[in-house]
Amino acid sequence: MRDTLGILASGVCLVHCLLTPLLPLLGGLGILGALQGDQFLHLLLLVPVVTLALASFPASCRRHQRYAVMVVGFSGALLLVGALYLEGVWELVASILGAGLLIIAHGVNQRLIYRVA
Repeated sequence: MRDTLGILASGVCLVHCLLTPLLPLLGGLGILGALQGDQFLHLLLLVPVVTLALASFPASCRRHQRYAVMVVGFSGALLLVGALYLEGVWELVASILGAGLLIIAHGVNQRLIYRVA
């Protein structure tokens, strides 16, 4: 369940990152545009993503013994945290890579747990 929620939360983050550069092109410069660039929104998205990674990967990796999954997942989480301190295209690249790594890690983690069970 934690991995499913992790995929969902990371997916929301990924969609946010992908839509941010397109929003002005779609005419979303009003309140929605202001929310997209707000740092508080980034923190609001980041907290559940990192919390789910911390809750899921260590316990699961102890069960299935594939610690590379945790390394990939935490690398994604670190990229997302680091993106808070970046601007422009580098923030976008770090965010997309981080969310993508987390989605992949949660998916692999979920499959490995089902195999063990």
